[in-house]
Amino acid sequence: MKAFLRFLLVVAVIGGLVLYVFSRYNNSSFTPQTIDLTVDCSDLENVLVTSTVNVVVKNLSSRSHDDVSVKIIAFDEAGKVLKEKYTTFSRTLAPNSNFDKPVTLPAETKRCDCKIVSSHPSRY
Repeated sequence: MKAFLRFLLVVAVIGGLVLYVFSRYNNSSFTPQTIDLTVDCSDLENVLVTSTVNVVVKNLSSRSHDDVSVKIIAFDEAGKVLKEKYTTFSRTLAPNSNFDKPVTLPAETKRCDCKIVSSHPSRY
């Protein structure tokens, strides 16, 4: 019986670590409100005085999401955090669709990471 409990504990810990690593790699979070959504902020454009990133949120499910909130972290060339910014899409994201929004960042921004923070999904 003790061996079985140890086995279950090891499986639970390894499963939790795999989910954590996957969510970090995929820039997503595994909560009921956000598991259906992905976000991409790789389209970064540097202009003279600012940088602009096009934040694209995709809905992979068959339900709508309202008030999708995204956290954007801007990094300089050395990998130092320049700015953390939150933006909210106040319109409804329809099932199996996407929308985008330009966000202004500091001019020194060389790359950025983004993560879905929250949303309000509709019921099935």
